[in-house]
Amino acid sequence: MSGPAEEDTVPVDQTLRVVPDRHLRHLLRHGTFAQVLDHAITVRGLSLERVQHHLGEGGVQVSRTALSYWRHGRSRPERAESLRAVQLLEKVLGLPAASLVSMLGPPRPRGRQPQEPGTLDRRRLWPSHSPLLAALNAPPDGQLRYLDVHEHVQVDENRVISTVRTRLVLEALVDRVDRCVVYQWNEEPHQPAVTDVRYCRLGRVRGNGAAGATVSELLLDQRLSAGDRSVVEYVSAYPSGQELTWFHRRFTRPVQQYLLQVSFACPAPATCTPYRQNTLEGPRRLEPPLWIGASNTAHLVVTNAGPGIVGLTWAWD
Repeated sequence: MSGPAEEDTVPVDQTLRVVPDRHLRHLLRHGTFAQVLDHAITVRGLSLERVQHHLGEGGVQVSRTALSYWRHGRSRPERAESLRAVQLLEKVLGLPAASLVSMLGPPRPRGRQPQEPGTLDRRRLWPSHSPLLAALNAPPDGQLRYLDVHEHVQVDENRVISTVRTRLVLEALVDRVDRCVVYQWNEEPHQPAVTDVRYCRLGRVRGNGAAGATVSELLLDQRLSAGDRSVVEYVSAYPSGQELTWFHRRFTRPVQQYLLQVSFACPAPATCTPYRQNTLEGPRRLEPPLWIGASNTAHLVVTNAGPGIVGLTWAWD
């Protein structure tokens, strides 16, 4: 007969060592709390039930649901009892002292926070996306700001938007920023897919076809401290659908520069007009039409834009 599993014979007051590996060292430097926790549990070969058991032996009670949420980034420990559990997890999983605790950063404010002057609440610009943001446990909107946004929209031969390539130059406003959340909206039930990501990795995606809403996580190559800057790029691939005659970007806070280019594979429209809106419900304020030259591309450059909506509308007749 085989003996009992090793994990059942090791008392909690002994450190259960994880074999050091290059990936773990990389995660400890550049990863997130959830990534390190998940990797350490996997390498140690512990089930969540056994982790819960070891924590209980150490006098800390944590539900398996809470451990699962921590492991997959759906929530993070913040209460005093939870922080005690994290300190004990470091011993149970053989991690350096304070390595997990330090990755949590300061507690997040609870309840509705006063609106920062000169910004818009993202729920006003993206009302259909709130449940999806909650499902992702998305970080507060004020962690990042856009210094520069460049979007290139491709309209195909059928006058349908086929792809949008987006380039974001980001600046962290707080420490320990490790992801960027992007929003998409489409009148069609089939939503655009985020592909060809660069300088980041695609994380979780949540969508609601009935509401035309999609939220995607972009996991940054490295965690940013306040003042650090980074660049991410991605392509939104639109399914075949109805003819669209406009495109816009919604800003919750000012952006230094917004460059919007719309290229037409079909004959150029008769008019292509920039517009702005303060809110979704507000009226469009039209600006002088743009010239479309031999490149069949309209170029809109706006500095110090937002908060609000900036876009282009076009017509063939």
